[in-house]
Amino acid sequence: MGIFAWRNLLTRPLRTILALIGLSVPILGVMGLFSVSDAVRNLVGETLSQIDGLILTRENAMSPVVSTLPASLAGELRKLQGVRAVAPEVWGISPPVEGQGLLTRGLFSNKGMASLLDQPVVSGQDIPAHQNLRSAVFPRALKDKGEGRFLTEADRGTSNIVISRKLARDFPRPDGKPRQIGDSLRIADKSYTIIGLYETGSMLLDVVIVMDIDAARQVLNVGKDTVSSIYVEGNDPGANEDLSARIEKAHPGVDARGMNEVQANFGSLMGHVDKLLMLLVSLALVVGIVGIINTMLMSTTERFTEFGVLRTNGWSEGNILALVTLESAFLGLLAGLAGCILALLGTAIANRFLSGGVHLGVSPGTLGLGIALSVVMGTLGGLYPAWRAARMVPMEAIRIGSH
Repeated sequence: MGIFAWRNLLTRPLRTILALIGLSVPILGVMGLFSVSDAVRNLVGETLSQIDGLILTRENAMSPVVSTLPASLAGELRKLQGVRAVAPEVWGISPPVEGQGLLTRGLFSNKGMASLLDQPVVSGQDIPAHQNLRSAVFPRALKDKGEGRFLTEADRGTSNIVISRKLARDFPRPDGKPRQIGDSLRIADKSYTIIGLYETGSMLLDVVIVMDIDAARQVLNVGKDTVSSIYVEGNDPGANEDLSARIEKAHPGVDARGMNEVQANFGSLMGHVDKLLMLLVSLALVVGIVGIINTMLMSTTERFTEFGVLRTNGWSEGNILALVTLESAFLGLLAGLAGCILALLGTAIANRFLSGGVHLGVSPGTLGLGIALSVVMGTLGGLYPAWRAARMVPMEAIRIGSH
């Protein structure tokens, strides 16, 4: 019966191809959404894995960029038991770099809204305090993949900065080449000297311009009595959760986030996003099922005579039901395979144009889910046409089919 069902699909190639297109598109959409979701999770996970300490911000502040804390808090934290290092920081969206600001790089640029996602950010560091850190992200990234040197105490009060290779490419020299060590970079109305280039591989970190905290206060117009965040390292990284709880208890209004907590919260957020996306995709899946029903109804209507002859030759209602349902399931299987091939090709092409640590991929589990979902959709779409064909009286089917 399986061979018979397969041949029935091949005898109507145009209708089969149109049905495949209608069903493979929503399957491609499902796998594409899962691929994007996994890529975002991996990007955030890899970024957070580079940070070992606690980040202190104002309570409910989504990012250090929108947080303010009293500068005096750093001194109080150093007195807590279990604290090894405390490093205050000032963060903010950068003023125009080389004359390119938020609007000119975003809404009114040829890159469009994409440039809003990589807007440069200024990070002012208390240099002596940061030199005591064991898990500082940017010095490690410069040492591993960058060039030049990182900020030292000799750079306090100077206009020396460290930027990423990405920013060096985004704001090239007048000759079009990426900026190099020793070149200047104009931020707002002042020129700064590049002394180091780092590379983290994460689009979330490679937009940061690192400078002395006092220089950042001037650039961002931040007073000396406030900071944006405070980076805290404990004596035992495994006790970060306990240290976080003690800090939050001792200082109400402060969030002390370890990276495990941040990742858990982000995972929960992405779970809600996945549910919303699946709800939207389910509408496309319903359309796909309707397309299968329409295709199989047209197919069974044209074959009434065939079903009538089969019934008169001993086929039961169950045989007809199984035949049509099997054809529909085969159609779903083909659509699933087509959707998987399109998803693999689409992610391979998209990865050629993506950077900043974003990598799309379709896991074997996702491929299996896509095929299974497509087969189920095909089977469900064929149930009603199969039932309708099986219920017809043999001679009546032959009579209707002959007209």
